Amino acid sequence: MAPSAGPCAVGVCLVAVALLVSSFSTLAPTEMALRYNFVLSTVSPSVEITPGLKFTGPFVRFIRYPRTIQTLSYDSSSKDLLDGRTKDGLPLVLGVAFQYRLLPTGLYELYHQFENHEGDYIRLFGLMGVHTITEVATRFTAYQFFNEKQKIASVMRDELDSRFQKQLFASVESLQINEDDLPDAFTETILMAATSKQNITKMRKTQEAKIIEFQTARIVAEAQANVTVQKAHGDRHRILQNGHADAAIIDAYVEAELQAYGRIHDDLRLGGASLLKYIWYDTLGGGGVAANRNEDQDFQMLIGVNPA
Repeated sequence: MAPSAGPCAVGVCLVAVALLVSSFSTLAPTEMALRYNFVLSTVSPSVEITPGLKFTGPFVRFIRYPRTIQTLSYDSSSKDLLDGRTKDGLPLVLGVAFQYRLLPTGLYELYHQFENHEGDYIRLFGLMGVHTITEVATRFTAYQFFNEKQKIASVMRDELDSRFQKQLFASVESLQINEDDLPDAFTETILMAATSKQNITKMRKTQEAKIIEFQTARIVAEAQANVTVQKAHGDRHRILQNGHADAAIIDAYVEAELQAYGRIHDDLRLGGASLLKYIWYDTLGGGGVAANRNEDQDFQMLIGVNPA
């Protein structure tokens, strides 16, 4: 009996070691998890979010979910582009991607409501995305899809985020419209209209530039005209002043001559023909008021000249 006790003890030890080893599990920083007891088929409502080595106990494993942002795409590479309609009834093919994050507070409810098998929630998220995006697309016209794509993407994100938080225990962080194919006839018409609009804008800018150019030329012409007028006024005043100065000089000269010859008339008792002869000879000799008395003058004698 003693020899059979040894193998049994070894077996029990091995089982104990195996149970102890299986009672530990690690959780990565990018993960969160629920504890699943596969003997009792129960899930603990507490959510594990702290990374590291965890003691789970025997017969328990982690059901793991991502903590990081995940992306759902509807594109041509996966052949799942979205078919929809615009508000004005035109067919629309959309390629969209959006980023979501699972909410730790709703992870237990997400598992119980939508998970028959692990990962089933992803397909549900995809279906909700299709429904919401195509529904929001019907609120906008084809022209808006051509010109206001960023605005439409923002509205789609807000609507998705609202529904995901209320119904799917997740939040939508961002959304991008990567493709929006409209009918070729509409696209060509929009491009022609855009080209015409650009040409109109270009001509308006050219017109505004010419108006400014002409206004500037008019201002310059008015300034030059003012300069010419002011110069003419200056020349006029200069001529008038020079004329007045010359007239004043002549008046002063004549007045001086009158006073000088008046004294000759009074002092020498000259008058009539005698005074005229004196004035004539005085002028010939360089006399008068304007004569320079400091200059030497040549003596001249006129013979046979009758001043009368």
